[in-house]
Amino acid sequence: MESKALFNKYDKVQHLKTERTDWTICVRAQAVWKGINRMTQEFRGLNVIFIDDSNLRIHAFLSAKICDLFPKPPKEGGIYSLSNFHVRVYSDDEKNRAVRFSKHIYFANHTQLTLEEDNITNIAPYAFDLYELNDVKKFVSDSRFLIDVVGIIEDCNMKCVRSREDESKMHIKFRITDGRSVVNVTFFNTLSEDLEKELKNMKEEPVTIIIASAKVNEHEGALCLNNYPATRFYLNTDHYSVKIMKERLLDPTFSIKEKVAEEGNAPPIFTVADIKKLPKEYTESKELDILEGRYKCLKCVRNIPYPDKRFRLATICNDTTGILAIVFPDNEIQRILGKNAFDVADEVGDDMTFPLVLKYFEKKEFLVTLKIGERNLNKSSNIYTAIELNDPVESLGNHSPKKVEPTQVNDKSLTMEIDETIDILRC
Repeated sequence: MESKALFNKYDKVQHLKTERTDWTICVRAQAVWKGINRMTQEFRGLNVIFIDDSNLRIHAFLSAKICDLFPKPPKEGGIYSLSNFHVRVYSDDEKNRAVRFSKHIYFANHTQLTLEEDNITNIAPYAFDLYELNDVKKFVSDSRFLIDVVGIIEDCNMKCVRSREDESKMHIKFRITDGRSVVNVTFFNTLSEDLEKELKNMKEEPVTIIIASAKVNEHEGALCLNNYPATRFYLNTDHYSVKIMKERLLDPTFSIKEKVAEEGNAPPIFTVADIKKLPKEYTESKELDILEGRYKCLKCVRNIPYPDKRFRLATICNDTTGILAIVFPDNEIQRILGKNAFDVADEVGDDMTFPLVLKYFEKKEFLVTLKIGERNLNKSSNIYTAIELNDPVESLGNHSPKKVEPTQVNDKSLTMEIDETIDILRC
């Protein structure tokens, strides 16, 4: 009888309604992160993902204005009794929601938060809303929600790549598979460092990773998962999905092995002089069709969305053989800087000032993969578009690249070509 009364004193997350505030729930804090204003960098408050004994998740927000009323705010993993709070329904225009539950919690002045010493209601350590990897593409055009996925890390021998300009900025790239689909993942900054450290301590292989609250993006037609403040990862954790994933990979009727390109088929490295002499066989001949009002490449089955605010960085590059005008792409600039165009625009504050952060690319050495167009080959355009930027040391392994010396521009025609190129890039 006493046990029944104990359980009945807690409300269920699924029963929460907006009409009252005298709720009491027993929940575990699965994830806690700070909300920061992107423009002012001011602390807005604490965000929490709570789960109850039914494995139902709900987002909660503790405003910075009342944080002082909670000297012991929620900590990840802690189990709490939470009483007297507001319940609100999400609006349709709210984006990047970490959970799909239609309501969320707002702390109030009279809210009571009590840490429970015992897990009296047997709340699980975590709960996820997992999607198959082949469903990830559906979230590219749906910005309302972040996504939870599970997969095997293909190669655990990866390391963080640090920015030469700012060592506090870093990223780590890897791929995950479920045996049939493969998805690229890039973690930035602290989360990338955390993953690198945990992988070094992993003794069991293969390593299965659950990624919770990831953002789905698309770069050059390839799907990519990136981290948000809410993103968390779990390696070889005790969860039913991890066991299913390992069973799938052992099942020859389920797993489809991807063909690995032979080492001899690696793309060649050209000098600037070589690029200017390339024959027509090197042109990229993909054409876009308009289907249902959207641009689509039928060859690679890729939708080309209407342009948003993106980087388009015009550069003059050189090696020991010549000079080339190259436009650096949005996705690579984001990857290297750890910022998107909106972040940089907010920092600058106006459209007339050139962002100093983009000066990072000056006098840096990169191995550049170019998209060769027909106009490049017939010499009607001397502007090339990059699709990938790599550190020469990363790309060439232990082989040290040759030192690149500045090209001396004494030839009058070459000087005119550069001037014309700069004028075109300004358009």
